[in-house]
Amino acid sequence: MKTILYTNNIKIKQIVISITLVFFLVSNLNSQISKISSQNIKVDDFQASNNELEELIKPYKKEIIKLQKKIGFSTKSLSIRDGELESTLGNLIADILLEKSNNLFKNKFFKNIDFCLLNYGGIRGTLNKGVITQHDLVTIMPFNNLSTVVKISGNKVQELFQYLNNDNKQHPVSGLKIIFNQKKIQNALIQNKKFNINKSYYVLTSNFLQEGGDKMDFFINPLELYNLETNIREVVIKHITVKKKIEGKLDNRIQRIK
Repeated sequence: MKTILYTNNIKIKQIVISITLVFFLVSNLNSQISKISSQNIKVDDFQASNNELEELIKPYKKEIIKLQKKIGFSTKSLSIRDGELESTLGNLIADILLEKSNNLFKNKFFKNIDFCLLNYGGIRGTLNKGVITQHDLVTIMPFNNLSTVVKISGNKVQELFQYLNNDNKQHPVSGLKIIFNQKKIQNALIQNKKFNINKSYYVLTSNFLQEGGDKMDFFINPLELYNLETNIREVVIKHITVKKKIEGKLDNRIQRIK
């Protein structure tokens, strides 16, 4: 493959770079590079506008434009790391997912979701203050995880609480309020009601976690399993597109008394 190193047209430069990156990302990652060669090629306006180049660009042009689309505005920078056992970005995403997924779950199955648990590792990066694009969300939430609801017993929910206690990370949650006293569970509320170990609860999570990802084994083999068939990232993008302005906050939904 020839490497284009010089062109008089800045716009064509950008297009060629974008296409090169796309080709790189979709290449077989298991392939081994045995030889790299390059050649200087001057691309003038006539060459750049030919049909062959247009056909090369066409499959990627719509996706590039879509990713650059402005969908909303954040009043401040939101991070997954700005709290001890919670975060502004994690709280926002979990709240959006619980609200939107519960509406769907209620309409489809006539039941309510009790709370939401996602994982810290599923959110990469910071949502900066200012304009939000789809590219921002793809960068922050790079995985194509699907919204999944499980019904689990009170004993499994208690295991879930202990997991949050021991793992000591800012896993995104919504509908939960837990106070840990050092390494003990002092109080746990679900939808502002005291946790009852004798009850079963409907929990919103991702298909990855439901299958035991991040060692969340309490989601495996649930009493009931529902696939909402919605992409978690797309739900967040759609919400921001409609809402336009978003805000995230810390509210002590998960805290530890030392």
